[in-house]
Amino acid sequence: MAPTLPHFWGSLPEGDPRIARDALRNSISYWVGAVAEDGILREIAIQPWDANWGNDTFYGFSYSRRLARVWRDFAIDLEGGVGYRVGETNTPEAWFAFYARYDGFPWRNRLYTSFGLSTGLDWVNVLPTAETGTAQRPEPNRSKILHYFSPELVFSLPSAPQHEVAIRYAHRSGMFGLFNDVWEGSNVLQIGYRRRF
Repeated sequence: MAPTLPHFWGSLPEGDPRIARDALRNSISYWVGAVAEDGILREIAIQPWDANWGNDTFYGFSYSRRLARVWRDFAIDLEGGVGYRVGETNTPEAWFAFYARYDGFPWRNRLYTSFGLSTGLDWVNVLPTAETGTAQRPEPNRSKILHYFSPELVFSLPSAPQHEVAIRYAHRSGMFGLFNDVWEGSNVLQIGYRRRF
């Protein structure tokens, strides 16, 4: 018997393809991504082809647990992950975040799609150049622990809910100075494979 996912303020109708996905509450994801050397979140998200992608590549994996479904079309997940930035920075990274995912798109019977946003904490051992500045213009405020904000698109076939492909824009920043007066951040554009179980 599959574990029952808690529902609040509305449940899924019978035959909805999201029922099978919610029964697979755990998942492991494998990530690879390009690290932007500079740029503002908004600019890179809108025009990633204009970003300076620098010399670091990100590799990582994460574990997620689906916690609940809210208002029928929203799922809440908890995620923890670890990774490594290889290249110029060469540093381990770890994060912990809650995700709110919307998956009520009308084409879900043909292609399951969800859009998620996260809030959490991200730690790196060695700060990337985008966060330290240059020798001419060093950043005065720095922190190894910053806020983790990560918009994500997920796709899968309704007939195979255990397999998902995800595109994630992982952004760590000081949340407008909330973390040690840090206003800068760094960005990683990632693609991942998620296996639900």
